[in-house]
Amino acid sequence: MSPVIAFLLFTTLSLAMASPASAQTRYSCRDEQGAVYTLARPCPKGMVTSAVSAGPVEPRAEPRSYAPTPSRRSSAMREVPEYESYMSGRCRTLQNSIRGASANGSSYDVIAGMQREYRRDCSDEESDAASRYYRERREARSQRRTEREREEQAQLAQEEQESRKALQCAESKRILAAKRARTDLTPGERNDLRRFETNVITRCGDF
Repeated sequence: MSPVIAFLLFTTLSLAMASPASAQTRYSCRDEQGAVYTLARPCPKGMVTSAVSAGPVEPRAEPRSYAPTPSRRSSAMREVPEYESYMSGRCRTLQNSIRGASANGSSYDVIAGMQREYRRDCSDEESDAASRYYRERREARSQRRTEREREEQAQLAQEEQESRKALQCAESKRILAAKRARTDLTPGERNDLRRFETNVITRCGDF
C-alpha cells in the first residue's frame, strides 16, 4: 500500500470518528491521476491542494426505525344478538364474559378456552334460540300483515256501504220531493207519504 493511500485511509477513519458538531477545516486534494479527495488536514506530499474550506461537519443521519408497533385490541364490544334473551342464564353469562374478555384485551388462551366451552355447551342452545326468535318474528310479521289486510277490507266494505246508502238516500229524497209536490193525493196516500217521510229522515237525515 502506497503512503498516499495509507494516509487517505487514516484521514477518512479520523473523520468518521470525529464529533458531528465539531468545526473542521477541509482540504480538497488532487493526486497525480486527477482524483480529488476531501481531507481534514493539509494535503500530503505528492498531492495538490485545490481548495480549503472551514465549517461544521454535517452529522450523519441516523437510520430510521421501522419496528412495527404492537397492535391494539378493539375495545368495541361485540353486538349482543337479538335472540340472546331466549338462551339460558349460564350461556348468556358465558357469552358476555367472552365479549368482555375481548374488549379488555385478555390473553388469547383465556378467550380461546371460553370460546371452546361455549361451543361445547351452548352452540346447540344458541341455534335453537335463534330459530325460535326468527320464527316468532316471521309469525308476528304474518299476523300484522293479516290484521292490516282485514282492516283494509273492512274499510273498503264500509266505503261501499256508505256509497250505496248515499245513492239510496238520494233516490228516496227525490221520490219524497216528487210526492210532496203533488196536490191530488188521497187521504191514504198522504198517510203513506208521512210514513215514508219519517223513514227517509230517520235513515238519511232531514233535508
